[in-house]
Amino acid sequence: MEKMGEQVTHGKLLVCAIDFGTTFSGYAFQLTADFLKEPTKNIHTNQVWNAGVAALMSLKTPTCLLLDKEKEFVAFGYDAETQYSDLALDDLHHDYLFFRRFKMLLHRNPGLNRDTKLAASNGVEIAAKTIFGHGINFLKNHALENFRRCGTEVEDSEVQWVITVPAIWTDAAKQFMREAAQKADIFNDQLIIALEPEAASLLCRYTSDASGNELFKPGSKYMVIDLGGGTADITIHQVADDGTLKELHSASGGAWGGIKVDQAFEQLLIDIVEEDVFAEFQKKNACDHFDMGRDFEVKKRTFNDKMKHAVIKLPSSLMEHYKTMKGRTIKEAIEASMYADRVAQTADKLKMDPDLLKGLFRDPLEHLVEHIREILNQPVAADTNILLLVGGFSESPIVQETIKTRFPNHKVIVPQDAGLAVLKGAVLYGHRPKLISVRVNQVTYGIAISRLFKTGDPDELKFTSGSAVLCRDVFHKFVEKGQPIKEDDEHSMPFSAKGQNNRVRVYASNSNNPKYVTDDGCRLIGEMMINISSEITSGNNIQVKIEFGGTELVIEAREINTGDVFRARFDFLSDK
Repeated sequence: MEKMGEQVTHGKLLVCAIDFGTTFSGYAFQLTADFLKEPTKNIHTNQVWNAGVAALMSLKTPTCLLLDKEKEFVAFGYDAETQYSDLALDDLHHDYLFFRRFKMLLHRNPGLNRDTKLAASNGVEIAAKTIFGHGINFLKNHALENFRRCGTEVEDSEVQWVITVPAIWTDAAKQFMREAAQKADIFNDQLIIALEPEAASLLCRYTSDASGNELFKPGSKYMVIDLGGGTADITIHQVADDGTLKELHSASGGAWGGIKVDQAFEQLLIDIVEEDVFAEFQKKNACDHFDMGRDFEVKKRTFNDKMKHAVIKLPSSLMEHYKTMKGRTIKEAIEASMYADRVAQTADKLKMDPDLLKGLFRDPLEHLVEHIREILNQPVAADTNILLLVGGFSESPIVQETIKTRFPNHKVIVPQDAGLAVLKGAVLYGHRPKLISVRVNQVTYGIAISRLFKTGDPDELKFTSGSAVLCRDVFHKFVEKGQPIKEDDEHSMPFSAKGQNNRVRVYASNSNNPKYVTDDGCRLIGEMMINISSEITSGNNIQVKIEFGGTELVIEAREINTGDVFRARFDFLSDK
C-alpha cells in the first residue's frame, strides 16, 4: 500500500497503545522503524495473560482492579479476579476494594469532575481518577517489561503513548482519561488520545480482499461500527485522494455493548433462583461467579445457528445456595419457572434453547440496527455500501448474522481479530495522527460573551457598564454541529483580558445556531483559563485561538501587541 499522510514526527523509539475497555483491557506496541518499513507488520500484543478457561480472550485481561484496605494497589485483570476470589473463599475480602467494569462511569456522565467517586464491591468509595490511574499504570508497566523481554531496551521518554476512548465520549471524559494517565506518569507531551472507531478504521484501511486488492480505495465510503463491551460507536469514513480518511458523519451511538447480553443472562438466572440466592452466590463464591462469566463470554462469542443448544457451566455452589435457602433443587426451580420449556439442568450444565440465548442479544441489537438505519437514511450516507464491524462484541456470530440479515444490500466486513482492531489501529494512529484529515463536529461550540444590547434581546440579560447598555450570556459560536473540520483547522477571536487570571466559560449546544447560553440545549461544559504574566487592560488585547480538528480541543492565547503566548487551557472537569 502507498504511504499515507505525513511522515512520523514524534521522534520516539516506539508507539504503545493502551485500550482501557469496559470488560477487557490490553496494549499493543510497534517499533517506529518497523512501522516505516511496513505499517501493519510487527504490531505486538501481549500473548501471556493468564486467561484460565477464557482462552479466547488471552490477548486482553479483564478490566478489574484490587486494592487493599490502605487503598494501595494489589492486582489488575485476571490476577485481581483470582486474588479477590481466594480472599472471599476464606472470608478475608471485606476490607479489600474490588472494582470491575467501571469504565461506563465516564459515558455521558453530566456530573463528571475531578472529585467523582467509584464504589468498590464492599461499598467503599474512592476517587474514580485514582482507579483509572492504577489501571493505566499497571498496563504501562506491564508493557515496559514486555518491551524488555522482547529485547528492546527502552526508557520511558522513548515511548509515544496512545490511549483509546469512545468517539461518543464528552470532552470532559477525554480530559479525565488524560489526567488519569498523568497519575501513571504519562504526561501530555507523550500522550495522544485516539478515538476507537477511527483507530479501527485506520487498521482496516490497509485490508485487502482475497485477491490482494485494496478494499478501500480513494473515494470509497464505509460505515465503521465499533462494538465494545460497553458502547457502540458508529461513524462513516471516506478515503480521500491522498489516502487519508475523512469523517462524513459525526460519531454517534449508545450503551449497546456486550455487557447488555451479560446482564440479560444474569437476569435470567435471577428469575430462576431469585435475587437473594444470586446475591449470596456472588458474595460467597466470587471465583465461581467469575468462571461462569468467562464461560458465558466464550459462548457469547462462539454460539451460532448450527448449534442445537447453548450449554453453560452451572456452578455447584449456586445450586447448593439455592438448595439451602429455598429447600428445593434448581431443576425444580426451572420446572416451575417461565423457562420450563426452554432451559434444562443436567449435572453441572445449563442447556438453553438457542432462540432463548439469541433473545438475550435482542435489546442492544435492536437499538443498534435502528441507529444504523437512521444514519444510512441520511444524505451523507448515500453510496455507503460497506459496513465494517470491529470490537470484541462484533466477534459474536449472532451479532454478525443479525447485521447481515437486517442489511442484506450491504457488504458486511469483519476483520480477523476484530477485537484487536482498535488496539492495533491505535498504534498506527500514534505514528501518524494526521491520517484522519477531516472530522465532523458533534456539537456547536461557543463561549459566553457580552455585547451591545439589541432590540429583541431578553430584558433579564440587560446590564450597563459605564454608559453602555449591554447584553450578557450571548453565545459566540466557534464551530457548528455537523460542520466538517480539517485536522489543522483553527478559529480565533479578540478577547479583552482584565487582570492576571481570566476565565472564559465554554458552552456546547445541540442546536446549530443558539443565540444565548441560557437557551434550551446549551450546557456549560467547562472553563477556559488564560493566565497572563502581568495586568493588561487596554482593549481587545488577547487573541484566543482554538483548534477543533483533533481528538481534543487545543487552545492558545497570544498578546496581540507583543506576540507573547500565554498559558491557557480548557478545564472540562471543574465543579459545574
